[in-house]
Amino acid sequence: MMSAKIRPARVSWLGAAPLIMSVFSVLASQAQEKPSSIEELRAAIQAELDTVGYGSVGIALVSREGTIWADGIGIADPQNGRQADANTYWRVGSISKSFVGLAALILEERGNLRLTDAVSELAPQVEVRNRWDDRDPVRLVHLLEHTAALDELHYKDFASNDPTPLSLLQGLEHARDSLYCRWPPGQHFSYSNVGPALGAYVVQEVDGRLFEDFVADEILEPLQMTGAGMLLTDAIAASLAAGFASTGEQVDYRHIVARPSGAMNATPAQMANFVRMLLNRGELDGRRIASPESIARMERSETTLSAALLPDRGYGLGNFEDFEDGFAFRGHNGGMPGYSAWYGYLPDHGLGYCLMASLSGGRFTGRIRDLVTEFLVRDIERPARDSAVEMNGEIDQWTGYYRPVAVRHESTRYIQRLVGVLRVQQAEDHLLVGVSGRETTYRPVGDRVFSRGSRPAPTLALIEDSEGTRYVQGEVGSLRQVSATVVWFERIVAGVVGLLLVSSPLGALIWIPLTLSGRGKREAVAVRSWPLLAVTAIVIASVAFVSVAGGADRLGKPSLLGVGFVGLSWAFVLFAVQGLRCGLRSEAQRVGSFARVHAVAVSLACLVAAAYLLRFRAIGFPPWW
Repeated sequence: MMSAKIRPARVSWLGAAPLIMSVFSVLASQAQEKPSSIEELRAAIQAELDTVGYGSVGIALVSREGTIWADGIGIADPQNGRQADANTYWRVGSISKSFVGLAALILEERGNLRLTDAVSELAPQVEVRNRWDDRDPVRLVHLLEHTAALDELHYKDFASNDPTPLSLLQGLEHARDSLYCRWPPGQHFSYSNVGPALGAYVVQEVDGRLFEDFVADEILEPLQMTGAGMLLTDAIAASLAAGFASTGEQVDYRHIVARPSGAMNATPAQMANFVRMLLNRGELDGRRIASPESIARMERSETTLSAALLPDRGYGLGNFEDFEDGFAFRGHNGGMPGYSAWYGYLPDHGLGYCLMASLSGGRFTGRIRDLVTEFLVRDIERPARDSAVEMNGEIDQWTGYYRPVAVRHESTRYIQRLVGVLRVQQAEDHLLVGVSGRETTYRPVGDRVFSRGSRPAPTLALIEDSEGTRYVQGEVGSLRQVSATVVWFERIVAGVVGLLLVSSPLGALIWIPLTLSGRGKREAVAVRSWPLLAVTAIVIASVAFVSVAGGADRLGKPSLLGVGFVGLSWAFVLFAVQGLRCGLRSEAQRVGSFARVHAVAVSLACLVAAAYLLRFRAIGFPPWW
């Protein structure tokens, strides 16, 4: 009988084995068969689009000598079935910052300004709050390299969608809450869309023309990109690819307050010329846009603490380095609601690409980008890694815990303070950087300079500022050394607070039925209820915030869920205070010692959590302020 039960299962698996093997064989062959021709690359991209079921892709492959291939793939407009092509417009998002950096360099070449000029002198109309201004003023270069220590745009700024459109100064006024320095400028990289927007306003003030006109006259027209731009014209609207959210829903065109940081619209054919100009060090088909020295400066970071150790590795002037398949590409990426884009190039090999997609999110674009970059480098020998050197004998001074100092959104610092901590450990001839169980190995390639994996260049540096504070900077961000005692104290407190908060609803599953059945002390109901109400309030508030956080439209504007979040977060505080008051005033004999102690402990835990969250304005304040 037993064998009779087992045999069918065996037969089933044996019968399925050939099918399983064939599936794995197909998958393996697909993984190994990479496109070796433009036709195959096009087919591979089309296959990715077919998997998604909507959207379109614009692509261009270039060399120094010309455009190898420029095309559109998919349906640009599902309403009329218009096919995407090389002259279809896509939104390229933050790639716009490359045009801001290039504009500033053109003015510097002409002697109209210097990158090191203080912004307060170039654009006195715009106030940047900086308590270190006497010794560390915000300079133009800080805005372009994202080292001005400015906060990111707030929810209300991301939610703005004024088609008027706003002037650059009106946009900066809208984003004035982000125009303050959180640490001395010129130390740490922290990406902020308000910085390049202010940089563009400086260009406008110095030159006298509207920034959009300057870009059109000095960059777009010489590059044969006439028609591209940061404003929605009738011509762009007629040829713009329809954008789609990750849900497949078509999105409307969004007008942003920091237009120079993300509003550029361009075609694959146009962006091909921009990438070719960079490959030719500022020149396109005999017409010079900028000097080779300016393009080299565009690709170089100079204003972080680690710039001297990693000069070619960081974020330059709207241009950064990114590694693909062992190669160091220069370029930039971008995203807008319904769109994502990349451009990249290999200066030493004279090859580049641009890629635009009418889909939100980077996952799809990342897969297409992998196909494109693998195709570009298919016949190029992979660069050799930097040779490892002997570990610096004093490196143990940099081991320990590090906390993020440069947080892009200041509103998320309360999270990063707890979960963003990394540990640096020395292990024989390499460093381990990360959290327990998920460390990354870095090999020394210079004095306090490290690299990892197949990357051909250093990507991490250990540095010290003028006051002796130690930092880790590079691809992990910018983190400051912090005492292990502080880290573990905060972790323990957070753990205890979390356990106490969880224990309240779990305990309610026991004491509520007991009380209803008459076996529990009714006098303890009030003592136990206030902490339970506090925990319930913060849980519902968190759910409301997560629900409203689906888009800046809802976070940046008053809404029922947003108002509910604010109200419930204050209810959390008030219920916790009442719970502590009620618990301390209760008599142990009447309510029970455990009930009293537990209620006081949970209430205190709620107040500790509330104090921490209020300190960082994570609760209690409308997100649309």
